[in-house]
Amino acid sequence: MKQLIFIFFVSYSLYLCAGISSEQNVTGIDRYHTISPYAMIENGESLLREGDLVVRLNRDPSSRFIKNFNRHDKSYSHSGIVLMEHGYPYVFHIIDGEENPGGKMRMDSLRWFGNPTKNIAYGIFRYDITATEIKRLKEIVHTWFVNGVKFDNTFNLTSDDKLYCSEMISKALTEATDKRIGFEPTKLTTAEAALFSAYTHLPFSYTSHLSIVSIDELYVNPFCHLIKEYKYN
Repeated sequence: MKQLIFIFFVSYSLYLCAGISSEQNVTGIDRYHTISPYAMIENGESLLREGDLVVRLNRDPSSRFIKNFNRHDKSYSHSGIVLMEHGYPYVFHIIDGEENPGGKMRMDSLRWFGNPTKNIAYGIFRYDITATEIKRLKEIVHTWFVNGVKFDNTFNLTSDDKLYCSEMISKALTEATDKRIGFEPTKLTTAEAALFSAYTHLPFSYTSHLSIVSIDELYVNPFCHLIKEYKYN
């Protein structure tokens, strides 16, 4: 059975990679190629505002797997939300693995979040939200951060005791805007559910009924617009 899953995983991954050349990026994307990666970080940091969405594509092979669950744009595999702390923009996000063994929500600088040695690209997007909504957003995220909310390895959208990156952002924004801004979960296809099961070690009987908030669902949204995208190489 494990051999069949492995063969299926490799075959499907090759199929997805073959389609990358025909991918279309989000309309109006402004890619930034002309300066060094660390200068790109500094440039992006100067653009950040509270409530901004920051997304990235990691160099780790697992990121290429994750981004292929995106329905509209397969450019990114991880996300965070910007909040100001003592006048400095920090990216709040949830991740597990080698980057964050404890799995707790992190508060990191853009330089750490978008580190060019570990990432291929990052982008900044901005939501159409009011000052009141941003204040509420900050309260929600801070509560989770103080409570030490951890990464949700089961990707369960029905609970808030554990969260994954895009789930955290979608739920925080939906509550902060009183559902004015909403996000549509993606139902996994049978093939995707099989891959997800192999990748996460969750039973197929579980993943076959699973819906997730994909990364691109956060920014392919009528209430969100691009600020800048940076591609390191």
